[in-house]
Amino acid sequence: MQPLQCAECGARVLVQKNSWEHTSVQWDDLARGRCHQIAGSGDGRPGSPRKGCDALTTSIVRAAERGDITVRDPDPVPTPVVVP
Repeated sequence: MQPLQCAECGARVLVQKNSWEHTSVQWDDLARGRCHQIAGSGDGRPGSPRKGCDALTTSIVRAAERGDITVRDPDPVPTPVVVP
């Protein structure tokens, strides 16, 4: 996992970008407290917020596009072909 700081609130999380479609994010108490969307949400079990953060998602995508975060499998998921 790679460290990443949210461009909006400054929360520092660990990120693993497995593909363009799949991202794992590891939050700690400090990051959850800084995030405007996650802090105080009360969702999920302790230490595992259920909802995401739009600003963090944008920060992750931009970091991946710049090459700051490694995308482990950069090939897009193929679109299924439907045969009539």
